[in-house]
Amino acid sequence: MSARPNRPAVRWPAAEWWAPLLTDLAAVQRGSAALGLVVRRVSLTGATPCVEVGWPDGASATLRPESEAGAPALLEALSAAGPAAPPPDGHEHTHWAPGVDAPPLLKYAWLLDELGGASDAWYAYVPVRVELLEVRTDGVGAVDIGVGRPERGDAVRVRVALAEYGEPAGLGYAVVERAVGVEAPGALSEEEPIGGLATCLVPLVP
Repeated sequence: MSARPNRPAVRWPAAEWWAPLLTDLAAVQRGSAALGLVVRRVSLTGATPCVEVGWPDGASATLRPESEAGAPALLEALSAAGPAAPPPDGHEHTHWAPGVDAPPLLKYAWLLDELGGASDAWYAYVPVRVELLEVRTDGVGAVDIGVGRPERGDAVRVRVALAEYGEPAGLGYAVVERAVGVEAPGALSEEEPIGGLATCLVPLVP
């Protein structure tokens, strides 16, 4: 446990460095869900984040934004590749939840918002150090959240079923707790490595 983030954000000193990026991407995803935009993958393993975005017509874009570039800058960069729209007025200042019957892309926007808005889950409540390495989705049924475990030298992808989320808070804490509790990754489903780390896949709910 730590009283401070592993690497503080400039915008929010009590948050992890990636928190502003995820909340900005949540705003983009929420505003653009009706247009079919999907933030398919966010990789945080390099010196600069890598964001992969896709549209229903097969168009795609790969961005390498600064972690605190802001939603307007992300929207401007994406507009060259496909349709994108800002979130509803007041998005940044109003609590929102899409509801259990909302479309998957809105639930995914909420999930990104939850992760970015509660980054203390990654440093203040766990006995060992963990790192957010990756977020990826198929945009339909599942989101995989890559969690690095530096002390063990491996990573765990925690799979979240979008159908089960949209209202409950505390998602980040549940993901971290699940990843920390995996004792024998070699006995579980092996996955493509994240950042060169041996990686296994587990569901959020066993």
